[in-house]
Amino acid sequence: MALPPIFDPLVNAPRSQKLVAGVLGAIVIVAAGYFLLLAPAEAQVSQLRAQLSSLQSEITRSKAIVADLLKYRREVVELEARLNALKEKLPGEKEIPTLYRTLSDAATASGLAVSLFQPRPPAVRDYYSEIPIAVNAEAGYHQLGEFFERVAKLARVVNVTEIKLSGLNRPRNPVRAELVLATYMYRPVGAPPAPKPK
Repeated sequence: MALPPIFDPLVNAPRSQKLVAGVLGAIVIVAAGYFLLLAPAEAQVSQLRAQLSSLQSEITRSKAIVADLLKYRREVVELEARLNALKEKLPGEKEIPTLYRTLSDAATASGLAVSLFQPRPPAVRDYYSEIPIAVNAEAGYHQLGEFFERVAKLARVVNVTEIKLSGLNRPRNPVRAELVLATYMYRPVGAPPAPKPK
């Protein structure tokens, strides 16, 4: 099959010109292949590598979050158990009258001559209510110490928040004690305030 006449100058050209034309043609083909095929593919590969790197770092962060999440869930379970244990030490609304009776009995059993036992209105805090109890009594030092020991051994939390001692000229009860005891009642967030003491 004969070539069209347009290729005659190339076919009849000397061998050196054919070689140069062939090399130039190969360079053009290689350059066109590089710029049209390889360069876009390399750009896409580098973009995909960047995405891969980003995804791997995100996977690493996610694994760390999952590990922390499991740790935090364990901590939540432990904290809830501790909260429940602490709630058991705080009297509920129904247990307040029983606690008043227990404190009064502890004072009597310790030998305190109680002249005033008066619950005061509760002070509402975020998660608990503080319920103060004013107690005025006459006793000896050892009897007061025994009363404090009995209060410390109660299953419920009762603190002595104020104490005022004054001496009396009596041999049997030489000390007058004005105390403010405080007990605490757990209040869930949003719960209504504690009832006023009766």
